[in-house]
Amino acid sequence: MKTLRIFLLILIIIGIGLLLTQKSWVPKLVDFIISHDTPEKEVVLKPTPKKEEANSITITSQKITEENFTGTAAVISGSSPLATKMQNYIDGVVSDFRKDANTEVPDIRAKFGKDNPTANYEIDINSKYIMGGKTESIVTDVYTFTGGAHGSTIYKVMTADQKSGKILALSDIVKKEKQTAFTNLVKKELNSWIPEGSTAPVVFAYDVNNLTFADFTNWSLDGQNMIIYFDQYSIGPGVLGATAFQIPLSKTSEFLDLNY
Repeated sequence: MKTLRIFLLILIIIGIGLLLTQKSWVPKLVDFIISHDTPEKEVVLKPTPKKEEANSITITSQKITEENFTGTAAVISGSSPLATKMQNYIDGVVSDFRKDANTEVPDIRAKFGKDNPTANYEIDINSKYIMGGKTESIVTDVYTFTGGAHGSTIYKVMTADQKSGKILALSDIVKKEKQTAFTNLVKKELNSWIPEGSTAPVVFAYDVNNLTFADFTNWSLDGQNMIIYFDQYSIGPGVLGATAFQIPLSKTSEFLDLNY
């Protein structure tokens, strides 16, 4: 009986203590109950889409097999002005070649037979991408054969500012007051150029000496050189082919303004 009384007394003391301290423990108890009874809201984190680089350019090749001509053509993929303009150029070249082939080849075959070499037109378009400091370029060479002993190759080069995407002319980076001196440097380098395997200059001096600054429409920078591109037959014999002529930047830096 005595033990029961002691137990009840202890309960009474605990009860009084709880009543006196209820302001401190009741709110905490309520928060605890609510937090465990209400399920937490699931937070779904959506991945941030990766931004595609503006100057992302890929180059592949496709085979062309048509009734009146065959060949290959580069395919430029990318959203930059450089990629778009070069692809438009390639599409235009193939379209024009198709028109010529469809007009001329049937008549040739009618006169000389379908197995005659002149009755088989061919086009091959190759492109490559070049990164150079602040610029990027796509260099495209176009080989066409429309009969005769040999075909011919021409260049189309487009160079753009990497940051803005603006297509650049050589006059954008060669200082205006230095353009004549720059042209003279190119002529000097070409006239003294002896390719590997040759024992003397191979260009036609007359053609080289008649070059003007306006003739340097196809050019690129690769970080170490300025490269100027010449079509086949434009500065030398056909055997020279289309020429990508490199001049070290150490020789051209005084003419350039890369803060265009």
